[in-house]
Amino acid sequence: MVPTTSIEGTVAVGAAVPGALITVSDADPTTPDVTGTADASGNYAIDVSSQRPPLLVTARGAVHGEPVRVVAVVPTLSAGTDLTVNVTPLTTAIAALVAPAGDVDALASPGTLAAVAAADVGNATALVVNTLRSNPAFDAALGTGFDPLTTPFVADGTGIDAVLDQVQVQVAATGVTITNLTAALDDDSGPPPPAVLTAQQLSDPANAPTLPASVPTTDLPTPVEMLALAKKIEDCLALPLAQRVTLDANNEVTSVSPACSFAPPDWKADGGNWAERVGTNLLRYAHNTGAKVGQPTIAAVFEPPNASGTTFQHPSCNTQRCVVMNVPLVTASGRPLTTFWQLGKLAGQWDYVGNQLPYAMGVEMRLYRYIAVNSALAAQDPSNYYRQDRLEATIRLNFNPAASANANTPNIRAVVWKGPGLPAAGVVTHRSQRCGTEDRFPITNQEGLLTVNNSSQVQFWNNGGGIDFIVDAARPDGAPLALPTPTSNWASTAAPANQNVRSAPFSGSIPAWSTYRAEIYTFANTTATPDEVIVVRNATPFEPAAAGAAKSWPTLPQSYIDQYLKPTGAKTGSLTSLDEAIAWTNPADGYVSWGYLFGQNRVTATNSESETNPYWKRGLMVFRPQTFGDQTVTPAYDWGGIGSGTALSPSTASVGSNPNPRCTTPEIVALDTDATTYREAGLQFRGADRKLYQASYFWTNQ
Repeated sequence: MVPTTSIEGTVAVGAAVPGALITVSDADPTTPDVTGTADASGNYAIDVSSQRPPLLVTARGAVHGEPVRVVAVVPTLSAGTDLTVNVTPLTTAIAALVAPAGDVDALASPGTLAAVAAADVGNATALVVNTLRSNPAFDAALGTGFDPLTTPFVADGTGIDAVLDQVQVQVAATGVTITNLTAALDDDSGPPPPAVLTAQQLSDPANAPTLPASVPTTDLPTPVEMLALAKKIEDCLALPLAQRVTLDANNEVTSVSPACSFAPPDWKADGGNWAERVGTNLLRYAHNTGAKVGQPTIAAVFEPPNASGTTFQHPSCNTQRCVVMNVPLVTASGRPLTTFWQLGKLAGQWDYVGNQLPYAMGVEMRLYRYIAVNSALAAQDPSNYYRQDRLEATIRLNFNPAASANANTPNIRAVVWKGPGLPAAGVVTHRSQRCGTEDRFPITNQEGLLTVNNSSQVQFWNNGGGIDFIVDAARPDGAPLALPTPTSNWASTAAPANQNVRSAPFSGSIPAWSTYRAEIYTFANTTATPDEVIVVRNATPFEPAAAGAAKSWPTLPQSYIDQYLKPTGAKTGSLTSLDEAIAWTNPADGYVSWGYLFGQNRVTATNSESETNPYWKRGLMVFRPQTFGDQTVTPAYDWGGIGSGTALSPSTASVGSNPNPRCTTPEIVALDTDATTYREAGLQFRGADRKLYQASYFWTNQ
């Protein structure tokens, strides 16, 4: 009897990849691949007696509903023996370092795989291991003699598997990046840089990049502690919606049940309490019923800023380390949902603390795909940026006065944002007179100036609507697209334009958890010194616009576009009822979390103070699927806010031509031939890293 040659090991990304489908191919194009399946713990064994090394082992599966693909290169085999072959992000990194241009897919070619030298695999392994060992905490956890490919381990959150949980490995043509998720982030310097490994470093793997050190384990919640906290979310979501929250006639949360009120009583986030934030953003939606949690991991560790004076001070995290916990959820329909929760130590125990921000505010990286429905108008002037099909990368600057329960909110005049990707002087935002802007401070200028343009008068409000600062653009195929040119010299420009656009495309990197500074100015303060300074962080990294060309996007059916987004359509009149419908096709690798219909125009009207003026009105109708994965929704779930930002402050409610008389009822205004009329329908979805993507179809007459 001829002894068999086999490989066995663990497929894991920290969490095991249960039921992973494993394919083993070799460098001989005439040899059939062999396959196997991992068990519930990610363990597998496959007879590879028919294969000739080097081998490429590919494992595909899902973890917490998210698709996973990891690979490993096996340079040699010993006939008649069993060899441990783990398949993890670390072995994927090794494969990328020996693959042409870092392309692990190229290794599927027998000729390319045959060219992989065992010495190169050894050097790549040493480079990865030495990089990990540069962090003392990882060095201790890995133990002596660790080899990512051949050292057996169990995917149980300890030892080697704990290291997998605490690093983020990304593979690209430019190299492999390894980020230590348990290194502390401070407010001044932002996230510590990742270690970058390249094929050029294989000649000297002993001279490996250095990872930033992990914080002491005493400053981190254990996997057991995190899972206990996460299970409270699962237990709540196991209840029917009516037993989780009480909703009013507009589907707004009025209270959260005792069974779901598991945070400390002083929990707060983004200017709201538990009901206003967790109740509104998670508990009130039927599609979250029955969701199950996976093993949480640490997404970020915040160094205590020790802030003082007028800079915001978190009551739990200003003088001690806090963490962001990533809680993966899988909905009852099998769809993944990632949630972030800020934890701190209260009386020596880790608990939910929230970000404690006094206002509903934040910074978010977004990537949009715009499709022009009025293609004839777009073709008339291909240089008109806003008429064109395009991909657009933005930094969304959100300050929501309507959702901020803080008593000081009506006194706030302006917020100036500073941080990566933004002009150094700061992007200035004010409350707006436009209907439908009660949830935002739209962008005024990008020069950090708090005065009216072409004037020395202090600015109290604007007439804008946009809060996305455009930092990069591309055509849908990824080809370059020139950004509109912003005017300069705000102080002396009579007709400013494109103040929401960078003067040149942003070409750098903005890692997740980078810091942004929000400077808060009240109406009583006409100086250049802010009343408050609040540091916030973006939870997802910047992505250049051209990256959108390779993504799968949701689409609207042509019948919907014809009905709602063309002036000749049956549904392009004024819409005042939620009794509307929407349909879409989900992206190939995800699902739509919500859709919307939006419209705006400008009409001359007379207000209650007998002032006649052209007034803007915006309307937003929101569609939320009953179950994630659904591709039709009817009726709409709710309306976006209809009020203006100026109406929310006594300092602006009746100033100038305020109030706006058109902010009385929710409406999607009719799509007519007026030059100011605009209508848009869109679909939002999130990537595995929670990055927000939005596909928007629009009709413009401008």
